[in-house]
Amino acid sequence: MTNSKKFLLIALIGTYLLAFVMNVMPAIKHPDLNVSISDLITSVLFGFLLLMYSKTGSKKLRIVSIVGIFSGVVICIIYHFESVMSVNPFLNAIASLQYPLYAIFTIPFFGGNLFFDINYGTYSLFLSLFYGVVLGLSIYFKKRDFNGQIR
Repeated sequence: MTNSKKFLLIALIGTYLLAFVMNVMPAIKHPDLNVSISDLITSVLFGFLLLMYSKTGSKKLRIVSIVGIFSGVVICIIYHFESVMSVNPFLNAIASLQYPLYAIFTIPFFGGNLFFDINYGTYSLFLSLFYGVVLGLSIYFKKRDFNGQIR
């Protein structure tokens, strides 16, 4: 791993933590607590660095992107069928899967909900599209090295 890849990875992890910390309260208390411009800035910064890191073509990033796509779809489906799922204990246990997925994949980007002001299920589905873009870029750059040379 080159120094530029290491620096980008460290910056990505740092902005993930910053975006998570900044967005955790607005994400949990939405719509009672409004999303601020600082939440939006940290989410955009994290998204930008995630797109930049996709240029490395990392296999781990492709796996994270696939799980991010899956989590957005699962959160949206569970959100829309939550009232039906809460009746059955087995389905209620399955519905509890959405909370860790929401915390890991949606909360760091929740500042972007400043533009949309929609429920968390639909916003998670929008984020699965973003993770799809990151996956597509990572696959595209998989055959190229970090400097653009074909492997």
